[in-house]
Amino acid sequence: MWFKNARIFQLPNDFSIDSTELSNHLAEDALKPCGAQDTASQGWISPFSVSNEELYCLQSGDAQLFTMAIEEKILPAAVVNQQLQDKVAHIKNDTGNKPGRKQQSDMKQEILFDLLPQAFTKLKKMGAYIDNKHNLMIVDSASQNPAENLVSQLRQTLGSFKATAFGESSGMATVLTKWITDGHAEGGLEFGSNLVLETLDDAKSVIRAKNVNYLTDEMQRHIENGYLVTQIGLVFNDHIEFTLTHDFAVKSIKFTDLVQDQLELESIESEEQLLDSRFSLMSLELRELYAALFHIFPKQD
Repeated sequence: MWFKNARIFQLPNDFSIDSTELSNHLAEDALKPCGAQDTASQGWISPFSVSNEELYCLQSGDAQLFTMAIEEKILPAAVVNQQLQDKVAHIKNDTGNKPGRKQQSDMKQEILFDLLPQAFTKLKKMGAYIDNKHNLMIVDSASQNPAENLVSQLRQTLGSFKATAFGESSGMATVLTKWITDGHAEGGLEFGSNLVLETLDDAKSVIRAKNVNYLTDEMQRHIENGYLVTQIGLVFNDHIEFTLTHDFAVKSIKFTDLVQDQLELESIESEEQLLDSRFSLMSLELRELYAALFHIFPKQD
């Protein structure tokens, strides 16, 4: 278990929840299988396994790991459309008239109603953890909407839960752009290989670059024409490779061998112990990264 992405949410300074209490709340709102006519169902599962019905929260120091899962029915649009076309053709052959748009819409709903109970399901899991030391919640999601969905589910589970996402910031983009023009980053960060330049107007023009860690003449011209750096590949202390975006998302996370070699695999005897060790190591490494990032981009109170 290594997070590949990190959407960061700020929690209130007075937020606190005991891991046993959190686990109990999550268990009460555990994932239930899709009903016959449901297209999807979501809820909490144990971070250890879907079948574990006892521990829904893993505590490591000041960090608490938990997992949301979404069970979705697999009903390919091509299958539904083919059955609809067959029905339309059959009606036209029998009556000589092709069903209208409203009738076809009703027919499609009938097909969905008939097929849903027979559809296969797939399970998607999304990890998250609360860092109680810094009042943050980290969600393993590249996109904001799925992360917000997890926050909403947790709010429903706990009855109330305040978490503030970091939005897009032109000020942050300006700092990232200055790093490129100056030729170096700050706070123990070094340039990686990927870069995205973007205009923050309605046009949203985008330029993507690979294997670039210095300012080229072409990039300079784009910056002079109003482009800002909105995504940049970075390396933190030779431990974490990642992409930082101007809405404070940390994407494409890769923990280097310097981190993974710290795992004492010889002493690990179970999947549970492996998860515990990885989470402990990951949360500590990411905590150092957040501290460096918040030093450069201070949180707003």
